[in-house]
Amino acid sequence: MLGGVFMPVHWGTFALAMHAWDQPAERLLELASQAAPLLMPMLGQPVEPAHAERVRPWWRDVENTHVKPPPETEGPIKLPGSLPWPLD
Repeated sequence: MLGGVFMPVHWGTFALAMHAWDQPAERLLELASQAAPLLMPMLGQPVEPAHAERVRPWWRDVENTHVKPPPETEGPIKLPGSLPWPLD
């Protein structure tokens, strides 16, 4: 095998595209058998590429676990008219 495991980064962390946030993950999962072994840990999960496990499509569960914020946090944020300087 040439190279090693394929570990995509920054997918699903920024809303910068017109496609669904998990579309890159699904497409890579489709192509994984034709390319290098795929490593797709949960966002922020530490991994050791040399000890990669079989991909578990964790992103499929994310939509079902989303919790809506409480009503008091919805709507525009009210900021004070001025802030002291410096802010630290």
